[in-house]
Amino acid sequence: MSGAAPAVADQSQSSAPLWAALTTLRSRFGFRFSATGQRAAALVTDGHGRMFLESWDLRGDTPGCRALPGFERAASNVPLRGRPTDVVPFDDGSVLVLVARAGAHDVVAVLPDGEERPLGSVPGDHVTLAAPPDGRPGALLLARVGNDPDAACTAWTLTGSPAGLAGPPMRVGTLPALLLIGGGWLDPAGERFVVNVRAAGRIRPAAFHVRDGGHDFLDPGPNDPSETGGDTVLLTAPEGGALLTATERNGRHVLRAGPASGPLHTLLAPERLAGEVRPLALRGDGRWALLRRTSGLVCDLFLLDTHRDAVHPLAAPTGRVLGPAAWRASAGGADAGSPRLWCVSVGADTPARLLGATVSVGRAGAGAGDARWVEADDGTPAGRWPWAPGHVRNFPGPAGDVEALVCGHEDWRTARHVVLALHGGPAGMWRLKFHQLFQVFADAGVTVIAPNPRGSIGYGQAFHEHVVNAWGGPDLADVLHLARHIRRHRPADHEPPALYGHSYGAFLALLAACAEPELWSRVVAVAPFLSGESLYGDATPPVRAMIDRLGGRRRVVDEHGPRDLAEPGRLSRLRAPLLILHGDRDDVVPAGQSRALARRLAERGAVPGVDFHHHEVSGAGHTPLDGSQSLHLATARFLAAGGWSP
Repeated sequence: MSGAAPAVADQSQSSAPLWAALTTLRSRFGFRFSATGQRAAALVTDGHGRMFLESWDLRGDTPGCRALPGFERAASNVPLRGRPTDVVPFDDGSVLVLVARAGAHDVVAVLPDGEERPLGSVPGDHVTLAAPPDGRPGALLLARVGNDPDAACTAWTLTGSPAGLAGPPMRVGTLPALLLIGGGWLDPAGERFVVNVRAAGRIRPAAFHVRDGGHDFLDPGPNDPSETGGDTVLLTAPEGGALLTATERNGRHVLRAGPASGPLHTLLAPERLAGEVRPLALRGDGRWALLRRTSGLVCDLFLLDTHRDAVHPLAAPTGRVLGPAAWRASAGGADAGSPRLWCVSVGADTPARLLGATVSVGRAGAGAGDARWVEADDGTPAGRWPWAPGHVRNFPGPAGDVEALVCGHEDWRTARHVVLALHGGPAGMWRLKFHQLFQVFADAGVTVIAPNPRGSIGYGQAFHEHVVNAWGGPDLADVLHLARHIRRHRPADHEPPALYGHSYGAFLALLAACAEPELWSRVVAVAPFLSGESLYGDATPPVRAMIDRLGGRRRVVDEHGPRDLAEPGRLSRLRAPLLILHGDRDDVVPAGQSRALARRLAERGAVPGVDFHHHEVSGAGHTPLDGSQSLHLATARFLAAGGWSP
């Protein structure tokens, strides 16, 4: 394993523009559309440590996005007390912001020019917001004090006027225990709002009357005897007075739809879609619903005809995850003109942006699924940067195909360098999203293949259970099989793939590097551990509970030996140069695990600084690369050329 350390090329200047673009990448939470779909807003953080409000104007043919001037907070990872937690946009361009503090939530109106107007507060540790269905300023707030889900809730309103929102919030009623998700308006005037009431172990929909503060239960009609959970209202259509609900049947959730006055009818067509199916939007008249089907790394859209119980594929850009969404029918009940369906989109090569479609459904569903899409980025350098392409690909495995995310400027078969990136977990998966790390690797000429081997989540319980009581079992077999496939399909004069892994993925990467040393060129292990048993001895109670739940202490022994890196002879098989990175404040995998790994390597003759590099990041936790330009670029250089120069 020993040899001279290679020279390290300084790529910091060539990578500087990419990193500058990455610092403008926005992370959004609380993304909301206005009730009419004409506006949208989100709370946003970026690479400069700021939190601000982002506002989208969707009224014309060319959508616009801007940061509301003046509204800015310091972003941090501390608990969200005293920080904005939710937003509601209105059609006049103003935004209502909810700010959590101990035992209450403050309500702040932010005008289009950025002026902040405190409107008062609502007592409650859990508060949800609903804007009026016509898009004008105003709000209904439902609040619960404490963390007891069976506690009663209170209802509050904020009124609007041509001058904007007026405070303070007025209490308008008391409600039983609520499931504070779902629900929605039943009428265009915003006088009745459906809430999901917890009652005797079931969920019952009720209509809350805003004017008098009363409520009455809806009668959705008889349930099938196998439907045991009651009806949870997911979406409503105010113009049509219709509901879309979910109810539990034989351990699965089925959809029901119909008028609020009842009866609801069970929809069987969505059951025929394999994968996880989730309703994203209900058109204002209640006839059509937008469904998202997710299966592993593949996401697609369907239109559900709630009247005819039929689903139709909706042609949409591929390689994206879509949602949340808003859909409103235009005058006359037909979608025409500028897009009326909007959804958030993100892909491996595309940061979050909005997609809008004019959807054709035709009469009796004829032609359903036709759509004309437009795309709008946020106007930032990150939103417009020519990122490395990404796509989903199936690779052959020893027990069926292994799905993987592939990202790089070069085809993996002919690329100068390839890295197999292994996710953490083991109850984890690579998701179809924009990965900054993969883009940094691609910029250094390294094409990324990020597989979801057996044991990953997202493919059903049976697929995940391959790793339970078998850490480094079937998933290791998949990784080795994939590496052999990659070697066979690359020119003989190209170097073998490298390995990158984080946490459990680092443990798995080291197992693979020791099991078949000739398959690998280099290995990066971020926050690795020696074995499930070793980690258990150092771990906190929550991590120990995870190890017990997933059987991480069970010994797996086969031709590759016990899954313990401290086992005599194991690390002496390692041939590839190794980089070990660990945060000294890691409370998931303590840094002592990497220190023990480095000590054992040195005891077996590996030379520090030549055969392996151990870099402990001061002040960092379980994800030590986060926010560090130098560590990202140095890790990419190591994968491309070897050598370590952070």
